[in-house]
Amino acid sequence: MKHMQYSRISLAVISAFALAAAPTVVAAASEGDWIVRGSLTNVSPNESTGSVSGPLAGALVGSDVEVSSETGLGFTVVYFVRDNVSIELLGSLPFKHDLSISGGALDGADLGSIKHLPPTLSVQYHFDTGSAFRPYVGAGINYTLFFDEDVAGDAKGAGVTDLDLDNSWGLAAQIGVDYELGNGWLINAGIRYIDIDTTAQVKTATGSTNVDVDIDPWVTNIGIGYRF
Repeated sequence: MKHMQYSRISLAVISAFALAAAPTVVAAASEGDWIVRGSLTNVSPNESTGSVSGPLAGALVGSDVEVSSETGLGFTVVYFVRDNVSIELLGSLPFKHDLSISGGALDGADLGSIKHLPPTLSVQYHFDTGSAFRPYVGAGINYTLFFDEDVAGDAKGAGVTDLDLDNSWGLAAQIGVDYELGNGWLINAGIRYIDIDTTAQVKTATGSTNVDVDIDPWVTNIGIGYRF
């Protein structure tokens, strides 16, 4: 009798695990749907330094401006204009990056820090796999707003009085995936490349030195979202 009871209990437990492990069939997003997401986002610059002109050009010969990687909070809002086509707006809390000099006479010197906001508008295509796994690709345009530029002590010691970075327009491309959890909730992960080209104006008492910097970051994110 006990053996029969244990068998029934075991069968019930196994059945429960089987149901939990079974793939959930979730309807794909359709025209008119919205998705809002919040994520932990990492911005990893792939920087390179171009032309340098101005009073500090000689001191910066052979130098590169390095931009630190930073992690912060990002968000996206997605609207489906067709069953598989959406428009996405990327935003975030401000990211703060440290700038330093690599190579040349000022090798190792801290230049300062900046903050930026990277709003990006993209068109996406979502693949309907018939499962909870929903990959997508996208492309769009980015506007990067730089602000709160701060000059570091090393740079002040070299005569730098102010630092200013031009805002940037550029293209962006992305791949990502939503994994539907049911009841509208989903997990999201993605990676995008953003073309960010700016000119840093390094100001001293003798004038302004312009340094062309391509930041071109890889932006990765993982987070949670809700579709409605």
